[in-house]
Amino acid sequence: MAPTSAGLPSFVERRPVQDDDFIYKELKQLFMIGEFVPGQKLTLPTLAAAFGTSQMPIREATNRLLSARALEAPPRRTLCVPDATTERMDALLPLRLLLEGEATRLAVEAKGTELVAELEAINAEMDAKVPHEDIKAYLRLNQKFHFLVYQSCGNAELIDLIELLWMRYGPMLNIVRSGVLSKSGHTRHLEVVSGFRKRNPEIAAAAMQSDIRDAAGPIRQAIEDGLTERRRAE
Repeated sequence: MAPTSAGLPSFVERRPVQDDDFIYKELKQLFMIGEFVPGQKLTLPTLAAAFGTSQMPIREATNRLLSARALEAPPRRTLCVPDATTERMDALLPLRLLLEGEATRLAVEAKGTELVAELEAINAEMDAKVPHEDIKAYLRLNQKFHFLVYQSCGNAELIDLIELLWMRYGPMLNIVRSGVLSKSGHTRHLEVVSGFRKRNPEIAAAAMQSDIRDAAGPIRQAIEDGLTERRRAE
């Protein structure tokens, strides 16, 4: 991993590909797994230093993140990660449930039992991270589990929409980076696998939606608790 500036996640060292494309993909991945904090301020010089590159490819990559609404640029053009609010969650969560449920249903119809062994292996890896409280690795594996399913749905437009939602939703995971997420994931993932094993799209889709809802509960509670604390401090 390349050394990075304070307050930023670790970035993978640059590879021999076009800078802005690589940087965008790296930032996109980090947004999707909750490596950035809601409300976090980002500057082009800081990101350029973290990646060891100039500001030009950073500007191109962050413009794509702005277009995806994963980043915001309030007055004075300071880039920032959107705040975590119940309103934002209420806007994004129903869309995730709808689209990810449909992608799961289509994946079962397309793949049947083909994904069972690989999904079980990922879930076992996730279980192994829980005792060590390796939440970063756990969230990466969780994303791998979900997108193995979604990328098997046969609908590229649907996958793109789901990725956009994850980029916008991901930073909210940062406010509950503790073992609480892993407690619900294991059972729901087993239910998803069961749906594939039985070739039952509805079982798998319902389990995936339940997994998303279960993970959303602690996030909503953390947002509401934070709001209560701020009101008390006023």
